[in-house]
Amino acid sequence: MARVTYLDCLVPPDAGPADFFERVQALRMTDRGRTVDLGPLDRATLTLLLRALSSDQHSIYLALPRGRHDLAVLIGIYLQLIRRGAELTGGSPCPIPVGPVVVVGLRTNVTVRLAQLAIGRQNLSRALRMQRIRGDGRVVDLQGRITRAIDSPSGLFYLNTALGRPSLGTCVGTVVIDRTSMANDHSWERALAWASEHDAARVVAVGDLGTQPDSSRAWTQWPWSPALRADVRHTLGHRPAYGPLTSNALLAHRPAVAPSVAVYRHKQLADLLRKVVVGVVAARRLRASESWPQPVADAVRLHNLLWCSWGSIGRHDTWQVLMGRGSGARALARSVSRGTLEGRGGPWGLFRETQWPDLRRGVLDLYELLYDDNPRWDLLLALIDWARADRTGTPILVRTPSRSAAAAVAGELADALGGDADSLLLAPQPGAAAGRGAGALHVMPYAERLAWDASPRLELHLGAPSPLRTGVLFSGAADEHVAVVEQSEYTWLERSADRALSGWHEQVRQTAAVLRLGEVPEPRTPSLPVAYGPVDLSGPSSASQDSPQHDSRLALDLSALFEDYDATARALDTPADPSRSATTAAYGPMSATAVVTEPEGAVLWLRSDEPVDVLIGQRYARMPVAALTPGSRMLRARGDGQSRLHDRLVMVMHDSAEVTAMDTMIGLFRQAITAVYEQRGSWPDVLTALNNLGSEVSSWQAVSKWADGSVIAPEDPQDIHRVALLARDTRLTAGGTWQRLARMAEELRRLHRTLGHTAAAAMTEAARGMEGPALRQLKTLCSGIDVSEILEEFDLVVVRRVAGQKSMSAAALCRVPGPRGTSSSPQEAP
Repeated sequence: MARVTYLDCLVPPDAGPADFFERVQALRMTDRGRTVDLGPLDRATLTLLLRALSSDQHSIYLALPRGRHDLAVLIGIYLQLIRRGAELTGGSPCPIPVGPVVVVGLRTNVTVRLAQLAIGRQNLSRALRMQRIRGDGRVVDLQGRITRAIDSPSGLFYLNTALGRPSLGTCVGTVVIDRTSMANDHSWERALAWASEHDAARVVAVGDLGTQPDSSRAWTQWPWSPALRADVRHTLGHRPAYGPLTSNALLAHRPAVAPSVAVYRHKQLADLLRKVVVGVVAARRLRASESWPQPVADAVRLHNLLWCSWGSIGRHDTWQVLMGRGSGARALARSVSRGTLEGRGGPWGLFRETQWPDLRRGVLDLYELLYDDNPRWDLLLALIDWARADRTGTPILVRTPSRSAAAAVAGELADALGGDADSLLLAPQPGAAAGRGAGALHVMPYAERLAWDASPRLELHLGAPSPLRTGVLFSGAADEHVAVVEQSEYTWLERSADRALSGWHEQVRQTAAVLRLGEVPEPRTPSLPVAYGPVDLSGPSSASQDSPQHDSRLALDLSALFEDYDATARALDTPADPSRSATTAAYGPMSATAVVTEPEGAVLWLRSDEPVDVLIGQRYARMPVAALTPGSRMLRARGDGQSRLHDRLVMVMHDSAEVTAMDTMIGLFRQAITAVYEQRGSWPDVLTALNNLGSEVSSWQAVSKWADGSVIAPEDPQDIHRVALLARDTRLTAGGTWQRLARMAEELRRLHRTLGHTAAAAMTEAARGMEGPALRQLKTLCSGIDVSEILEEFDLVVVRRVAGQKSMSAAALCRVPGPRGTSSSPQEAP
């Protein structure tokens, strides 16, 4: 391996006792009482950051393998320690700008984390003057003392983006943004806007490999690519991994240069894929002013849905509908089959005559092929058998593009291999593989982020990830990644991976030149290694079984194929335009209602079709926007966390061991009602079957809510028994289990009612700026957890009047302002 001179700059070989990291190691840093050993990758990252700040770089973007970690917290600690040390010694000028250091993230919870950390006997929360930014722009420390931000010019602050963009009334020095905690680009953009509003002298961002910062700033980027991590491991070795504060887990194994692939061939699938791609690309190139015709949009949605289905299309449909992800494949196929483009002129008229027949026929043929007998299901079972035999004892994690696909695959794997679908959907815990059972199997969507893990783990990626998700193939949650692709996808995936690796090297080369780190070795970019296959699923063929060949047919712009499936699913109920990116489609136009609020007449644009949370006396209730009246007290989420207050508190309450046990039992009932739905084919038929057994339920919609969890369980305990009989589920019928489950459901309902009433009273107390008996009772219900930060994520606004309606982008819908601060909401007059 060539000499890596840049590492001599980042981790000096002659570090003396006065070196920051040597001093921290000598004093012993602990996390929950266990020693935290900052390894070579941590040292290189922090030294690089300090060097960039000393070189007057204003915006630094650090990209690491995808995973759940606390690197942003570590950076905040490091910057504050460096500044405190400079204040005490009065030595050389401190590279940390004057002003507070602010760590920004969505529920990153820096306050709690620092309370768990110590250097020597000194707790870091007290030593570093840690304070949390409140929704009103003031700051509060761990002892509950509330002060103005301007009174702590050298403080370390934490901003939860769920609070919105509260104004501090002062400038800040350095903003550290934990982009890995944010679900979408809009949250990231708002965090950058908050930094600009407060004239931040420096912005440091922590993101995933594969993500890109915005173009409004001149970013100094340093992606820790596989090649760089291999350099660090080879030159400097590695340290034991413990906890999310260090990146030691990323060096536990030699990083693979590129992901592996499992290749299958299916001639009919490939031909249909090519036919659909041609039609979609042609549609994307149209310069039509009007939105896409509904049949064309449904054809694209149907293709996306089919391509991420690896088992029964019918079961995937069930979960697609249960999870509220929009129309299932059957409904979309019916829409495409019946849809016409008659009456369309201009570009769409020409498209109707030239491309639409082939696109329509191709996607319907694909539906018929996969619906009857999905050939990829047998391949998935074979891959799991291969992984268990070839990677003995290594946990296997199957990754899917969407939550509905994960639920469907988990259900079918449970049927085929034995076990419980809910157990398959549980996230694997970090630690030695032996502690989790040899060959443990898990199924998870990409939306679920796992902690970096030092123990071996294999991730199977079902299909080629979209260009926006290339980074998942380099995630730190597993040491081996295998993408399962059709032969015709191989070339596209290889190009996508090569483009990512080359782009990362170029960013590192430029940064190394700016910071004078020396030469960075040119990485080797081999072809993607084939770990399994090629396997021909289309039956006996004379086709060669050699390694995949580059396919000249893929000269088309294939980015249209691999849309972000989750974002597409979220957009199914809106008049989305597939010609735009999936992210844009998810924020398409929708009907909005203007609500004028007290006391200054601020206008909030709310979705017309979504009910809002209100307080009626001391009760928590929901009502349509149109039903709001003058004086109504409305609860709205302030910032990026757009969940309901009750839902957030329920999540906290359900984390307790007792309630988790109840959830597990009630999960058995939901599995049973889902099984009945799959047997009967529709919810009206399920209702008929229940009525035949004596049930008095009158609405099939009520029955469907038992399955999706929006209703805990039937009010009538006998309905639980009836469902168990229809599903022939002996887990519920034996030993009176269904009766115990009914008692648990009643206890959960009581807890939820108490939680709702107490939350309403606590919110009223919070609006008055006081902590009273309701907030104390709320803490008790939530197992003693301090929920004051959760309450601050919401604002209580008084309605003056409901004004008119108009169609607008979901991205422009109101984000509620802080109670007395500035707002990020569009305050447009109706």
